[in-house]
Amino acid sequence: MKRRGAITLVLALFATLVAALTTTSTAAAAPPNFFSAHGIEVRNVMRTTDRTYVVNIHTNSIDTRALGWQFHDVVVTLPSGYNPNLAYPVLYLFHGRGQGPGAWHNEARIEEVTHGYPIITIAAEAGLAGWAANWVNQSAGAQQWDRFHLDELIPWVDENLNTIRAREGRAIAGFSMGGFTAIRHATHRPWLFRMAIGMSGGYHLEDPRMRTAVTGSMQLHNFPLDGPFGAPWDGSWGFNNPWHRVSGLGGVHTVLYAGTRHDDPLEAQAHRLTYEFHQHLLGSGIGNSWMVEYDCGHWIDCVARNGIGHELPTMMNVLWHP
Repeated sequence: MKRRGAITLVLALFATLVAALTTTSTAAAAPPNFFSAHGIEVRNVMRTTDRTYVVNIHTNSIDTRALGWQFHDVVVTLPSGYNPNLAYPVLYLFHGRGQGPGAWHNEARIEEVTHGYPIITIAAEAGLAGWAANWVNQSAGAQQWDRFHLDELIPWVDENLNTIRAREGRAIAGFSMGGFTAIRHATHRPWLFRMAIGMSGGYHLEDPRMRTAVTGSMQLHNFPLDGPFGAPWDGSWGFNNPWHRVSGLGGVHTVLYAGTRHDDPLEAQAHRLTYEFHQHLLGSGIGNSWMVEYDCGHWIDCVARNGIGHELPTMMNVLWHP
């Protein structure tokens, strides 16, 4: 009887262990259930690969006329073997002018770039020409990019996924206009991010070359010239200018990239603007920033491979992660 009881106990323990392992495996494989929160209404979710979800959303902060198409999407890529019982860091990605969040996946292939790293990537909408600001003139529809990115999107992600809900668990990066967006947000709210990467962008909003880029993008997409920052003398230009807020980057691991393909006029301009901002950071005593060059023109695919791909090992050293 004692032997039979012992065998029964062993079998019971084994069954419990198998059930626990099965539950853990199922939990690890179960897709997240995206839901509405923090001003973001989830309207549809499409799983495009084992790791990536396109979440169609609505927010009163952004009119779809600002996007150039009727769908407002957030593209979420989970790490391989995502386990909802573990907390992961998050990399927020912002695209260039005239693009959309899908560019990080269709062109930059960010899922391949991040393969094997325990990090969630969120490719967010930045508008045809949003420039990261809460627009001064919203006659062409609501464009509250600061509010959407920082007050709605980040808490929505933290609510829907198991993330490290501290600056040590967040990085922000972008290409071209998205590079400006990343650095602008990091200088405005440095307590949200531990790492910021600006790639092929410009960071002195009141520089005539940047003013021309901004107003030119307004004309190109039929937005009011004073849309994002008001008239040239309006204080919103200075308020949104990363150049004046570099002291906030003292605790943010800041990386600047620019391409060396000077036969590409857009990248040649971005290289000059990036180098000047790099020098401004050093002159301001921000020693954790430097200039890294890559053999790229103004192309998001080359930028992602040589920028994000190169920085991921450092990112894992800077951020907390499982």
